[in-house]
Amino acid sequence: MLELNSSVPLYEQLMNAIRSDIDSGLFKAGEKMPSEMELEEKYQVSRITVRRAIKELCDDEILVKKQGKGTFVLQSLPPIPLVENVGFHDYFEAKGLKVTSSLVEKKIVKVKKSIAEDLRISTDDDVLYLKRVMYAGSEPKMVDSNYLPLKLYPLIYEKIAGDFSLFRILKSEYGVESYQQRKVMKVRVADKELSELLGTKEGAPLFDMYKVSFMANGDPIHVSISYIDGKNASYVISGDDNSRQFYSGFNWKD
Repeated sequence: MLELNSSVPLYEQLMNAIRSDIDSGLFKAGEKMPSEMELEEKYQVSRITVRRAIKELCDDEILVKKQGKGTFVLQSLPPIPLVENVGFHDYFEAKGLKVTSSLVEKKIVKVKKSIAEDLRISTDDDVLYLKRVMYAGSEPKMVDSNYLPLKLYPLIYEKIAGDFSLFRILKSEYGVESYQQRKVMKVRVADKELSELLGTKEGAPLFDMYKVSFMANGDPIHVSISYIDGKNASYVISGDDNSRQFYSGFNWKD
């Protein structure tokens, strides 16, 4: 219970209580918070106090209001090291997040000249195109498109279905493991399709990453184009594996 006679304002006490409940796992990252009325009853405070506490926690990026849906515990991704050579599933599962993927599109295509050159194939070669939505926890975090030359991965079309890790399929089924990645990153805004897939607003900022993965002998594995929701996502550029101050996360606010 909150202390009415404390020198600490009630809304601050409520903020601390909610933070404590988040830390203890009572309110989990990505989950919807109880309504204002339910918080009123739980903590025995007024609606004005609840609203002030919620506003302050939203300003502090602990909670986030979603129009028409309610208030949610903000789910921040751990900073992603750009020099790290690991798949989406493996990286975020190692951070304790449940990772899933949803297959949006799978088809055989011909690629344009620039992608063919990066894959070192002809524009006449058949390529498997995959588009997935990647989830870390309960929220979509990335739309990932992959281009895989079929001549390198026979029968891979049949192996792709449902929720899967491409990184693991290539390793277990074809003995192919990424040794090096070259990445180009820019910023773009979400169009209608991407905003719907990522559950964000049209025009919201996205990271746009073009990546070519290579085997140890220098042969390309695949090309991927990823669109990452810019909200609560951060990338770290560091070649020092001991720079734990970056990898453990930090808040950088304007």
